[in-house]
Amino acid sequence: MRAFTDTGLRRKRNEDAVMVGGWVSQTHNGVLVEMRMQPGSPFVCAVCDGMGGHVGGDVASRTALSMIATMSPGWTGGDDISSSLSYVSDWLYDMGRDTELAGMGTTIAGVCLTADEVIVFNVGDSRVYSVAGETLTQVSVDDAVLDAAGRPTNIITQSLGQGVPIAAHLTATPLQPGSYLMCSDGVHGQMEHHDLQAATACNDRGDGSAIIIGTARANGAADNFSFVLLDVLAD
Repeated sequence: MRAFTDTGLRRKRNEDAVMVGGWVSQTHNGVLVEMRMQPGSPFVCAVCDGMGGHVGGDVASRTALSMIATMSPGWTGGDDISSSLSYVSDWLYDMGRDTELAGMGTTIAGVCLTADEVIVFNVGDSRVYSVAGETLTQVSVDDAVLDAAGRPTNIITQSLGQGVPIAAHLTATPLQPGSYLMCSDGVHGQMEHHDLQAATACNDRGDGSAIIIGTARANGAADNFSFVLLDVLAD
């Protein structure tokens, strides 16, 4: 798998964060990290995007993933994931009562591998895609206001930490070999779908990851941008 998070070219701080297993990263100058492991069950990867422009967005994303890293070893299915996300959302809201962190929140999008399922989950507009050869399919659901053409805008309709009940999106499929891309809108919002699809179709994940990073930067990298590219291999 490959993981990457970066401040981008215009923001002053990185409000994105990524998690692979118990490892959480929120670097400012992104370095592509490659990991190969034989994880136990459950195994969780995720991307968070702190509320852009809100004080404490970096704290929200980092805290959310740190909490998920602690809670996820006990997950057995979708109910556990939903309960944990609601708990994290309430915790962030309480943290946001501090005037310095007022209004903070974060999206989350991730994949949980259990003993027999792949569970995709998200709240907000960070995304999870399935990758099958040259086909890239969005599995997550954008919590975003749509424009006149039916396309999602950057106005999100729910996130963690806002003090209202959340309805996490979950999709479960039988566990089998496959690939998944988790990314913030600094990736999917900066790249055309066909460009992102071409990058994930590369047989060499390092080359594909380099294309995503290079394209985001070439297109201005106006936002923080982060992704996790996960390959689930046969036993």
